[in-house]
Amino acid sequence: MKGKKIEMLCIVAVLLLSFFLTERLQKPETHTFYSLNSGWYQIKDGEKIHIELPCYVMTDADGKIVLYNDTLSEKDQGNFISARGVQDHLQIWLGDRVLYRYKENKFQKNKQMKGKIWADVCLPEKTGEKTLSFMFEGSPNSSLYIQAPLIGSFLDIVKSHLWESVFSILMIIGMLGMGIVSVIVFLYTRHRQIIEKRFLNVAFFLILCSLWSILDSGIYQMYGKQNAVGTQLSFYAFMLMSIPMLHFVRNTVSEGVRWIPKIWIFLLYGDAVVQGVINYLFKVPFICMLYITHIILFTGVVAMILLLWKEYQKKRTQELKFCLKAFAVLGIGGVIAIILYRVFSIYWYDVIFQFGILLYISFLFGGLLCKVSNEIQFHLEQTVFERMSVEDRMTGLKNRKAFEKCMEEVQEDAILLKNALLLFIHIDGLKEINDMNGMQMGDEAVIRTARSIQAAGKSLEPNAESFRIDGNEFAVVVTNPQKMPGEWIRIIINDVKKENSSRYCVQLKFGYSYLRSKDGVLHSVSDWKMQADTMLRFNTGKSVGDAYDL
Repeated sequence: MKGKKIEMLCIVAVLLLSFFLTERLQKPETHTFYSLNSGWYQIKDGEKIHIELPCYVMTDADGKIVLYNDTLSEKDQGNFISARGVQDHLQIWLGDRVLYRYKENKFQKNKQMKGKIWADVCLPEKTGEKTLSFMFEGSPNSSLYIQAPLIGSFLDIVKSHLWESVFSILMIIGMLGMGIVSVIVFLYTRHRQIIEKRFLNVAFFLILCSLWSILDSGIYQMYGKQNAVGTQLSFYAFMLMSIPMLHFVRNTVSEGVRWIPKIWIFLLYGDAVVQGVINYLFKVPFICMLYITHIILFTGVVAMILLLWKEYQKKRTQELKFCLKAFAVLGIGGVIAIILYRVFSIYWYDVIFQFGILLYISFLFGGLLCKVSNEIQFHLEQTVFERMSVEDRMTGLKNRKAFEKCMEEVQEDAILLKNALLLFIHIDGLKEINDMNGMQMGDEAVIRTARSIQAAGKSLEPNAESFRIDGNEFAVVVTNPQKMPGEWIRIIINDVKKENSSRYCVQLKFGYSYLRSKDGVLHSVSDWKMQADTMLRFNTGKSVGDAYDL
């Protein structure tokens, strides 16, 4: 009921929040946000050449481009202008005042990394009175693609950047979500006594991928307070994130070929250490050594695909088939990303790689879940079989096999036990009941007796174990007993009396023994059993081992 009340409160809260958000969206916007496409011009030979952005613009003999715009007004003061082109040495001027010039921080970036960054600057006073100018640098007499800048409030500019990065953000959320799912599945399978470390390999891989994607993103590069430190961490995450998946392959292939992925594991660790040492001692930027990591990753993926292919040819399992497809997808995505990065210097190469990672993990999950589901089914069947092998089907009590196992456990722990009680119960005259009233009545007598023994155990000793060790014989084992045997006998007899048939009477005989004598001497298990059996079989007089006519 508490859960239902909490759920109702959550529903009400969501509805109210949706209402207020809808009301806010319906209100007219008080700020301006627009793309500055028109009003741009170049000056060549003293003449204005008007340009509509975005478009390709040719550089001059010095490799420079200067674009002017006179359309800003006083209303734009205090707004932000956001422009692409940092990779082309963008400078933003208002008259003779520099508003933006890229400054390299302690971590040097290459052209592809700069291409993710927007130049965001606040338009100062005198905006509208002086000419806005953009300056770019490239190769002499080459064309540069110039995008139209955005003008609006800081919040609008940030929203625009987030919207542009929405696909990458979704990829990161997807990777984090699948990483959490991997951990949950690992914990669940471990609870079911199935240790599948590969789910942890997947989780660590996705966490490192997410870390790399976040710290390498343009959003972090623009607004992160410690973006130099973040960029360095992203490089290390990129260099090391394949290691968990190499462990994944090691946990998938045969024992004899596990040395192959181990080679690339040490290569990646060595690459990370060596690059760090070279950077620290000789100040060589990481971006100048990045091609080494690309080579190791490329050769590693190819080697893992070939290794999985050979394993699949031998075993032909569904699990290996999924793994092979996954690494093929990862390899294709990685090659495309490297080509975009190295050959075309395209800054959104990471989105392709992130999408490939999600497809890769999806295939791996398919293979892993198939394997785990089969193992869970096998364990369930094995558990049922084991339970049936130690259970008496008629009464639901444990059988003689379980009784002998219990005796072995008592023997192993005998020194640690304060004492233990063994109680034998024998149905006397069961054959006569079967002969006179039929097998069904005899079975009823057995079931009724078993039910009475179970009820006595629940009320007297919760840790008692009950067994049917023969057709008409039962046993009860109680470690560190709190109740006397007479109490067991009294409760069992009274319970059987309640259900006694008018057509026949059930006679019960009892025998018991303690593992330790009154003076604390420890008996052997065989002597312990023999004493209880002797009391049961050869009891005389009015002891508790006598036959009781119910």
